[in-house]
Amino acid sequence: MNVDLEIYINNLTKFFKKNPKELMSLVPKEKEKELLSRIRQRAARNIEEGLNLVLTQKQIIEICVDINQDRPKELDIESKIFQNTPFGTICLN
Repeated sequence: MNVDLEIYINNLTKFFKKNPKELMSLVPKEKEKELLSRIRQRAARNIEEGLNLVLTQKQIIEICVDINQDRPKELDIESKIFQNTPFGTICLN
């Protein structure tokens, strides 16, 4: 167990608890544990490869994109306003 790694993860956890909006800008709240787990894995791999423990912005983005791929895409505004029904297309404006 790497002490620096544990300190890094604990600091991230505290940061997200104090700043939940920052977490929500990355992943849904229910995916927080998965995010921290993936960050821990990547940071450990960085150590093994002789890189800096702290993840780069690119590494964090890659993790977030991978986690969020399972999320349903929000519908665009046009598909929210116009709805197809058995009676034809209606506008919810």
